[in-house]
Amino acid sequence: MPRIVVNGQPLEVEQGSSLLAALQSAGVHVPHLCHDPRLEKAAVCRTCLVELHGAAHPVPSCATPVVDGMVITTHSEALEHSRRGILQMLARRLPSDAAHDTAHRPLFAELRAYGLIDQLGGHASAAQLDTTHPYIRVDMSRCIDCYRCQRICNEVQGQFSWVLRDRGRQTQLVPDSGTSLLESSCVSCGACADTCPTGALEDHSVLQAGPPTELTRTTCPYCGVGCELLVGTRAGRIVQIRPALDAPVNKGHLCVKGRYAFGYVHAPDRLTEPMLRDSLGELRPVSWEQALAFTAQRLQALRAAHGADALGVLGSARATNEDAYLAQKFARVVLGTNNVDCCARVCHAPSAAALGGMLGTGAATNSFDDIERARTILVCGANATENHPIVGARIRQAVLRGAQLIVID
Repeated sequence: MPRIVVNGQPLEVEQGSSLLAALQSAGVHVPHLCHDPRLEKAAVCRTCLVELHGAAHPVPSCATPVVDGMVITTHSEALEHSRRGILQMLARRLPSDAAHDTAHRPLFAELRAYGLIDQLGGHASAAQLDTTHPYIRVDMSRCIDCYRCQRICNEVQGQFSWVLRDRGRQTQLVPDSGTSLLESSCVSCGACADTCPTGALEDHSVLQAGPPTELTRTTCPYCGVGCELLVGTRAGRIVQIRPALDAPVNKGHLCVKGRYAFGYVHAPDRLTEPMLRDSLGELRPVSWEQALAFTAQRLQALRAAHGADALGVLGSARATNEDAYLAQKFARVVLGTNNVDCCARVCHAPSAAALGGMLGTGAATNSFDDIERARTILVCGANATENHPIVGARIRQAVLRGAQLIVID
C-alpha cells in the first residue's frame, strides 16, 4: 500500500485512491464543492487544492491519484487565502435567504467555517425559480456552475435531462425541455437534488419540513433489487430519503419510488389501527388484541368445518426472508396446511423452471456487478428501466460505455 505524508504525519492509503479520498480516510477535511464520489473527476471548483512537494503549483486533490512517497500540505497560508477568495466570490453570487432554507448544504458549511456566511450578496430571481416539479424545487439563482446535477444525470442515471445552453459567460444550465423541469425528460430519480452543494435543486419535502435530524439505514421495499436507503426523519416524521453511497447494489443512486414515494406514511386516510365489520356492515376500529383474537377464531372455525386444506397463506414477495419463513411455518405448523404461495410463483414461474432445469436452481446466478463487466447484455421479456429502474440505469450506463444490448420482448 502506498505511504504518503500529510501535514507532517505518515499515512498508509489504499492503492488507486485519489488524494481527496486519502485525506478523508485520515480525517483531514478540505472543501470540495464540485466533487461527488459517484462522478468522474472534474476539478473545476479549485477549493480542494493541496500543495504537493516538488510540484510547481497546487494540485486538485479530487483528481490527483496517490503515488507512494507523496508529501502533502493541505492548509498552508497560501492555500487558505486562495480557498477563502473562491468561497467569498461564490458567496457574493448567492441570495441572502439561501442561508436559511438550504443552510444544510455543503457550500454553506464551508462559508460558516471560513466566517463568510454573512457575505451573501446575490439576489433571488423569479425568472430563475421553477416550482412546477412535484418533488424538486429549482432555483438557479443559487447555482454556482459546478454542473454536478448535469453530470450525475448523465453519468449515473443516463437520462441527460440537464443541458448547457449558449457559450462563455452566457452559458446556462437548463432542463432539456427548455422550459420547466416538469416538462423535461426527468424521471424524478432525484440524483440532481441529492448532489447539489447549494440547494439550487432541493426536495420540496425538505423545504416544507426542514432537513432531517436523524438518518436510519434500511432497504427499499418497492422491488426486489435491494437498494439501500438512508431515511431522514425530523420530529418523528420522514422528510427525506437519500441513497447509501456505499451500498453494493444501488451505489448511491435511487429511483423515484425509493426516493420520493413515502407520502403514504403520513397520509391522512392511511389505516393505522385494525378495523372489524360489525353486524350492520360498518367498519369500526378495534384493538390489535381483538383483531388477532377474531382472526384466530375464524381460522379455527373454518379449519374445524372444512379441514386444514381449506385454508391457505399468501406471503408477500417484498417481505424479508425472516417474515417469509414465519409465514410458511405458521401455515404448516399452526394451520396444518401446505397451501403457501406468493406472487413471485406466478411471474417468476417460467424463469424459475428454466433456471432450475439448466443450472439446478431458480435463483439468480449473477451479481449486478456483472453488468459492468459484460460485453453483451441480453434482456428477455423484461422492462428493467420501468420495473427495476436502478438495474435499468446500470444497464443504460454499460451500453453508453460500449456494451452491446439485445432486447427480446
